Amino acid sequence: MRLPEWEAHVIGALTNPASNEEARGIAIYRNARLAILRNALAGAYPVCRALVGDDCFDALVRDTLAAQASTSPNLHRYGTALPEVVAQSPLARSLPYLADVARLEWCVHWAHFAPDTHVEPTSPSLLAQPAQTLRAGLVEGAQWMASAWPVVSIWRAHQPHADIALNEIDLGAGEAAAIAVRGHRVAVLDLDAATAAFLAACDATPSLQAALETTLAQRPHFDLTACLSGLYRSGLLALSACPTTPPTGDTP
Repeated sequence: MRLPEWEAHVIGALTNPASNEEARGIAIYRNARLAILRNALAGAYPVCRALVGDDCFDALVRDTLAAQASTSPNLHRYGTALPEVVAQSPLARSLPYLADVARLEWCVHWAHFAPDTHVEPTSPSLLAQPAQTLRAGLVEGAQWMASAWPVVSIWRAHQPHADIALNEIDLGAGEAAAIAVRGHRVAVLDLDAATAAFLAACDATPSLQAALETTLAQRPHFDLTACLSGLYRSGLLALSACPTTPPTGDTP
């Protein structure tokens, strides 16, 4: 049997089994696959699972499986859809912070299993360059997120040897964090609101100057020097020259 014929036979057996025996075999395969993916999601989102309980989490898993196909042999890559599934579920009304907790958990999970990156330290000499010629952001491999909810505290309350309890958390206080690998371990680092606003502006604008102007429009007392210094000391700051646009049209 040639490969195309074998592939057609397998697809036919999966979609339209010819016998009860084939149907039972396919059901076993499907159930095993669902269990594997469920375990992968439980490993990526342990805090969400603890917050809602196994039954509700299993419902979220079923909705995630319906929303996102598994397309990679690396199971650690599966599960990006779950935060949005949470946001669209009835749980979003009773636990409005849950979707952002899930987003933070995915950042932490991805940092654990993402490909290794080599981070070059930012050269201090770049800080002397004109702001309109530079772009700023986080080093490769680092991520950040901000939430109107205290998602960092909620996440930390579920970690081993936590120094904060859920009933001590002020649900009215928003939080932001950077997620990065430090010494072969994933670190969740607090960000103040001004730094989070600046990073959002960096993501949305083409230069450091434009990011500064955007941030100052929202926060007139924003201190760029303090912000960049804090990111630099934390090993999070990445500065690079703005890409130059090649000239178009005829040149004289």
